[in-house]
Amino acid sequence: MQREMLMNVEEFQRALAESNLDAVVAVSQPNVFYTSGALIPTQKEIPDRLVQTVLPKDGDDVLLTCAIEERFARAETWIEDVRSYPEFAQSPIYLLASVLKEKGLAEGRVGIEKKYLTGAYYEELVSLLPRARFEACDDLFGEVRSVKTPGEIKRFQQAALATERAMMEAFHEAKIGQTEKELLDCILLKLTAYGADDIRLGVLAAGDQSLHAHPKARDRELQAGDLVRADIGGVFNGYGSDVARTAVVGKATQDQKATYSKHREVQRGAIQYMQPGVLACDVFQYCVQAYRKLGIDYSAPHVGHGFGLGGHEVPMLQPHDARELRPNMLICVEPVILDKDLGGYQLEDLVLIKEDGAEILTTYSDTEELCVIEG
Repeated sequence: MQREMLMNVEEFQRALAESNLDAVVAVSQPNVFYTSGALIPTQKEIPDRLVQTVLPKDGDDVLLTCAIEERFARAETWIEDVRSYPEFAQSPIYLLASVLKEKGLAEGRVGIEKKYLTGAYYEELVSLLPRARFEACDDLFGEVRSVKTPGEIKRFQQAALATERAMMEAFHEAKIGQTEKELLDCILLKLTAYGADDIRLGVLAAGDQSLHAHPKARDRELQAGDLVRADIGGVFNGYGSDVARTAVVGKATQDQKATYSKHREVQRGAIQYMQPGVLACDVFQYCVQAYRKLGIDYSAPHVGHGFGLGGHEVPMLQPHDARELRPNMLICVEPVILDKDLGGYQLEDLVLIKEDGAEILTTYSDTEELCVIEG
């Protein structure tokens, strides 16, 4: 069944008009999905089997796919002009070059995702269209996708709430003696039960591993006093999630309670600080200064990131990103403490930037106090 068009068409047309490009070509799975509605798994699993969207400034869009995927692509996309190439018999770049010639762009300025198209394919494209000018358009897609439509916001929130629910239910069912791997498996099993058709992130760090950013869950048994930090993401019909929570096994110490309280205070303060017009880098500095006032040195390279079809997206809440926050951006706010004396603490929420401030969309659980795995 054809997907509903959820891309921000107005934002895309504005960006394309300002770019002075005659057309852009999407080649990465997130951008092809965004611009066509076609989510083709083999595009990711078999990188040589290119799927591409050609989006001219003037004229109709074209979706290019491998012949074996053409029927499925037609069922998924809202684009009427779908063309295919026979795998092994013809290069996908040959078809792309033919379409660009047909659109009168053999000598035009064409935007291409240079971060995703391989060097070999790019060289082939240049050789087939030597008079065209190919320019990187990765940032154009990033900026457009950073401002979400209402339909996107709804789907990303649903994915985040399902992920939060899976994590918290698994925490409440966990016992001392259960292994880290068993707890992670429980979370991921619940994630699929609540609608995820793929796993994009499955981090569970317990005990001494909680100090590492993205460790693998071990066969080690959970022990009383362990901090357990989970950072989980699923994919729900193309729309992903990224949520993190921290728990303690057994009774929390006063130091653990105090550190978590300080950590949450900074995260919530940062969310309250986030308004349209605030710079991404200023949110980072807000957190660094807030931690410093609480006696904590912050060492992580960022405190959050834009979230969308590609996972980590712009804006990045890091010291060098001077982008302004805009209404309808979705931001994962996730300052993290990874300190050998304090332990590892992470609280990541999906936040919507609104005209009058910011709203937390991950509301399944109450995060005011450190979650306890009773044992």
